[in-house]
Amino acid sequence: MARTRLRTDINIARAHARLSPGSGRELARLQELLGADEMVEAMVQARYQGCFGLVALTNIRLLFLCDGIIWKVSDTIPLDRIGIVLWQSVFGFGTLTVHVAGGPLQFTGVTGRGGSAVLKGLRAHLAKKDDLELRTRESILALAAHLMPAPDDISVLEEAAPSGDVPVTGPEYAAQM
Repeated sequence: MARTRLRTDINIARAHARLSPGSGRELARLQELLGADEMVEAMVQARYQGCFGLVALTNIRLLFLCDGIIWKVSDTIPLDRIGIVLWQSVFGFGTLTVHVAGGPLQFTGVTGRGGSAVLKGLRAHLAKKDDLELRTRESILALAAHLMPAPDDISVLEEAAPSGDVPVTGPEYAAQM
């Protein structure tokens, strides 16, 4: 069977991950699944759902690919759905736990520089997501503050309205009750 020539980004991530010789089918499958604007940032071998395969982090998603003789697993997790990333290690072997809306996903047997690169990449994406959420929340609060009437606007309303039709604020309403 002829070997497929891999994209440059896949080869760079592969060199950092030190993959075992049996990962050729997963690498070829990864290349097939990637979009034109999608770049592989890091990869590592791990066990997931009983299958030993390839975990690949791209700028858009986290993929797990296992193309064995008996087991075939392919799972895609969009980065914007990931909420928490946890790491545990014992004697050089780690467990990467990724929490998504459906619950935790565990990748075990993670080792080496590839595992560190995937973990750092996931944490960087989470930090960007948190920063974006914070900036969005701050923008909404600034807009709400801009749209709220100033205290002078309330006094103008009180002067213009007949005495029985004056708008009542929350504290005033509570005092009347």
